[in-house]
Amino acid sequence: MLSRRSFFEKILRNPEARELLMNSLAVGEADSAIGLDRASEHVEDPVLSRKIYRHYAEEKKHARLFGRRLEALGVEAKPLPPELDYEGLVRRFEMGTPQERYDDPRPFDQADLIRFLVGCKAGEERACAEMHGLIQDFKAVGIDAETIAVLEEIYGDEIRHVSYATEELNRIAAKGPADREEVVTALRRGRRAEARAHRIVSRTFLARLMTLAGVPGWIRFFAGIAIDVQCTVRFLFPGGLDQPLVADAMPVPPPR
Repeated sequence: MLSRRSFFEKILRNPEARELLMNSLAVGEADSAIGLDRASEHVEDPVLSRKIYRHYAEEKKHARLFGRRLEALGVEAKPLPPELDYEGLVRRFEMGTPQERYDDPRPFDQADLIRFLVGCKAGEERACAEMHGLIQDFKAVGIDAETIAVLEEIYGDEIRHVSYATEELNRIAAKGPADREEVVTALRRGRRAEARAHRIVSRTFLARLMTLAGVPGWIRFFAGIAIDVQCTVRFLFPGGLDQPLVADAMPVPPPR
């Protein structure tokens, strides 16, 4: 049976598979910044607006960091095919703020803000889990210390991104029982949408990586089943509103 470590070693030692992995990370980080700068313009609270813009700036930084790692491999970032477009899929499943709301100049009301924050939280929770797994895989193989350093820096940022979104959702939920119910309902809906999108992208992405690495078809079949089970569990049991992983996660200078 192919272990996770031996599979990942095959990926890192296969130029095409490694390029696909790094390119997906670079494009994914760039796509995750889409809309954040516009969201900051729709938020009336000046402190929260600055936090959201900082989130935007850090996602752009992540894309640059991965882009440099691609350059070190001698390749450039390329657009992903539609079946690997995670951001497009989560929007299709109605997670996060729709484009037409960004085009509407009205400030976000509470429902808009909850939907935006839920989209951030659900997406960043998944990013944290993926980044942590990648760090462990790279360390287990024991090569490419530069990429490990990039992953660890980004992972620290993602933890803070989850935390500030969680802080704001808890602040809204603390207003009263109806507000808490609104937050929890939206959060469960957002996590379910994320699980649906993640299943489609993960199945396609893993199948391509395994094909490039020469993994037998029967292993690819069971790997797909494992993804289905994991995402189904997350869909059926989306959980509720938890507490931030770190306090005061996105400090910004006070507005003048």
